[in-house]
Amino acid sequence: MDDTGQEETVLSVLDLPQLYTRPPAADLLLALDRLQVKPIAWDNAVEVNNHVVDGEGVPKYLTSIVASSLAWIADDNSKEHLWEAASARLCERSGRSATPSVTRTLVIPATPSTEAVSITLYEPSLTADNLGHKTWLASFLLAKRLASLVPHLRPHPHKAKSNSASSTPDIGDYSTQAIELGAGTGLVGLALATLFDVHVHLTDLPAIVPNLSANVESNTRGNTSVGELDWSNLEDEGEQPKYHLVVAADPLYSPHHPAWLVGAIKHVLKKDRRARVVIELPLREAYVPEVEEFKKRMGELGLNIEVEGLESGFDDWESAHEKNGSKVVNHLQIFRVEESTAEKFKVD
Repeated sequence: MDDTGQEETVLSVLDLPQLYTRPPAADLLLALDRLQVKPIAWDNAVEVNNHVVDGEGVPKYLTSIVASSLAWIADDNSKEHLWEAASARLCERSGRSATPSVTRTLVIPATPSTEAVSITLYEPSLTADNLGHKTWLASFLLAKRLASLVPHLRPHPHKAKSNSASSTPDIGDYSTQAIELGAGTGLVGLALATLFDVHVHLTDLPAIVPNLSANVESNTRGNTSVGELDWSNLEDEGEQPKYHLVVAADPLYSPHHPAWLVGAIKHVLKKDRRARVVIELPLREAYVPEVEEFKKRMGELGLNIEVEGLESGFDDWESAHEKNGSKVVNHLQIFRVEESTAEKFKVD
């Protein structure tokens, strides 16, 4: 039985079209489509599929298609499609870093103050040098939380203007511009721009920006822009516009990142007590020292945690082919300038 309560039929690889029978190309393509490993649905939306194929023997089946000449199929284009599809199914079973390009459609659920938002993101094949080509769980969790964070993002929540005539929540006049650091595929920035009708500048490294720009162009309903920003080389970046709201999701995966990220925040954050920094950090065991160093450096800068919370979910980094993926606890942190440390940040 699947997660919807419906009965599943578990098929054997022997129930699929066998090459010795010389099946039509259409039958083989249908079988290969059934064997596709799809990204984890973080929003718990379950695709109904009452025919599940037992994994035993599948790699050998796929390899046999790749190795076959498919001589009985006359159309060369059909053969190419079959070889490509079988190769893609093999890659999907070789770990997330081997997975071919994918397109995800993620839904940010509706809240009492916002409508549901659907965002479609293209993810190129992942390499170790371009981790920003993947949509990470932390981005989805932060995007889902944005509407609930409104009271903490206003400069003076008790004096906020009435927004009864608008379908978007009021996050204060000061936040008409925001910046996302390390935007990756763009999920958080796009959700922020759409939910709150604010201008969001999405930034990342030069290698990530082309795909980021394409995702922004294909999804934008709000006011957005895209630009390059290299945290490790801020001197060459020159003077940047300043923002009251800075957001980032899953930005720490190197010993250098805490210092670089805090430097980038200092580089783009307005020197104003109304400024906020919203960070979503996965608490992965390998990067606990980086998380602690980041918090320490933020405090030294004069930015302390105003709001924090924990939330867990399932990522698909190591286990894309498994049903539940890898469970990851994420730490949401909202930083603001404290009165007692304001001078460290030279607040206006």
